[in-house]
Amino acid sequence: MDCGDSADIAVIVTAHNYGRYLEACLRSVVSQTLPPQTVLVVDDASTDDTASVVEKFPEVQYYRVDFRNANRARNFGFSKVSAEWVVFFDADNYMAPGFLEALYEAADETLDFVYCDRINFAEGDVSWYPEAMGVWCSGPFNPDRLKRANYIDLASLVRSRSFPGFDGSLRRYQDWDLWLNLVLNQGGKGRHVAQSLFFYRVHGASISRTEDRDRARWQIGCKYRNGAFFSIPLLRDLFWLYRLLRRFRALFR
Repeated sequence: MDCGDSADIAVIVTAHNYGRYLEACLRSVVSQTLPPQTVLVVDDASTDDTASVVEKFPEVQYYRVDFRNANRARNFGFSKVSAEWVVFFDADNYMAPGFLEALYEAADETLDFVYCDRINFAEGDVSWYPEAMGVWCSGPFNPDRLKRANYIDLASLVRSRSFPGFDGSLRRYQDWDLWLNLVLNQGGKGRHVAQSLFFYRVHGASISRTEDRDRARWQIGCKYRNGAFFSIPLLRDLFWLYRLLRRFRALFR
């Protein structure tokens, strides 16, 4: 895809009390080799200096909401943009200079999203984190692999007309939910760019630390019936199973 001087991309940064990280994040966004047309921050009920940090970047739009829900904040941000492509980015991470350019160049009309590898880096004690620091490789687009576990980070380029919205009831694995929704429900397609193009901060206040992993996997499994267990008929199917058993008993009376 021809990049030109800028791209029809909106970068939506969501923040809740991440003012200490936000300046580095925004500086990485506005200094991209391929500048986005729109950058906005959705400040979800922060009580720190998030608003004053954004004031240092006059080209960045600022919205304050009181959802206390990251997915609702992301959906709100999306409602404020009209770009062809969108990137949802967390305020505690930051982009390599060529992040947008590399993803945009890999995009074409057949794709609904483009994603890349990342670099994990630690702040403080991260012995609880299940993955190693350093380069984290995602891998080629594979719907079957996606059903088993997520391997695509939220920090990706998403075609706006394909975006289904985030589920506000989820506190974790919102990226996995997004990709499953796009791929399983909409037949969407993605492409992997085998470059480490953003830096993922692992720290004690992150969702990965504070939200229960097993509970989140259970929610995703129930929603998409992933795995053998979730293929078992659930409550809404029990009525039909009951009727079938009654008919079976009647044959042997």
